[in-house]
Amino acid sequence: LKRLPSSFQQKVANLNFEQLYHYHSLQPSTVHAIIQIVGTYNFVFYGDSSNLVFDDRLFVPYGITKLGPCFYMGFFVGYLLTDTALTPSFQVLGLPYLIHHLSASACWTFCASNRIMQPLACWLQFNELSTVMVNVRQILLTAGYKSSDRIVMIVSLIFFALFSAVRVFPLPFVVRHWITHEFVSIRNEVGLGGASLLSVFLAVNVMLQGSWFAMMVRKLIGVSRKKQSKSKEQ
Repeated sequence: LKRLPSSFQQKVANLNFEQLYHYHSLQPSTVHAIIQIVGTYNFVFYGDSSNLVFDDRLFVPYGITKLGPCFYMGFFVGYLLTDTALTPSFQVLGLPYLIHHLSASACWTFCASNRIMQPLACWLQFNELSTVMVNVRQILLTAGYKSSDRIVMIVSLIFFALFSAVRVFPLPFVVRHWITHEFVSIRNEVGLGGASLLSVFLAVNVMLQGSWFAMMVRKLIGVSRKKQSKSKEQ
C-alpha cells in the first residue's frame, strides 16, 4: 500500500483526542460493515421471513461465505461490545451510540438465546450498508475537504439515499408487521414480558434512526438554503 500523503498525515496528527479516536474507529467500523453486508444479504433477500425461523448452523449451503446467520449475529454483538468497551469514555462515544450498542447487544443476545427474530436481526445488520459511505465521508473531511465540496456532497447524497432506503423507509412496514402479526407469535414463544421487551427495543431503534434521519434532513435543508442565498447574491 502507498503511504498516505504527508499533508493528510499532518491533518490526522492535528486532530484532538476525541477526533483522533473517531478517526481510528473508522477502519474497524468499515470492515465490520462490509462483513455484515456480505454475510447477511443472502439470508435477507432469499431466506425465510418468519421471525420464528432460526438457523443455528455455523456452516450453511447458501451465501458467499457459507457461514450461517448465527455467526453474523454473534459477530455483530461482539463488535458492538468491543466498540463500547474500548471507547475512552461514554461521553466520547456519545449517548445515542451508547444506547444503540447496549440495547442492540441485549436484544440480539435475547433473540439468539430464545431462537427467534433472526430474519429481522439480519435485516438490521444489513443496514450497515449505509455505514460504509458515512465512513468514506468522514475520511474526506479529515483529509481537508469541506462539506460543500463536490466530492463530499456526492458521497453525502449517496449515504443519505442508502440510509433512507435501508434504515428509514422500511420502518413503518416493520412496525406495522410487528403489531399486526409478529407480536402475537413471539408472545406465544417467549411470553408477554419477552414480547414487550422486544417492542421496547424496536421502539428505541425507530427513535434512534428517526432522530439521525431528521438531523440529516435538517443539514440538507441548511445546505440548500445556503446555496440559494449565494446564488441570489451573485
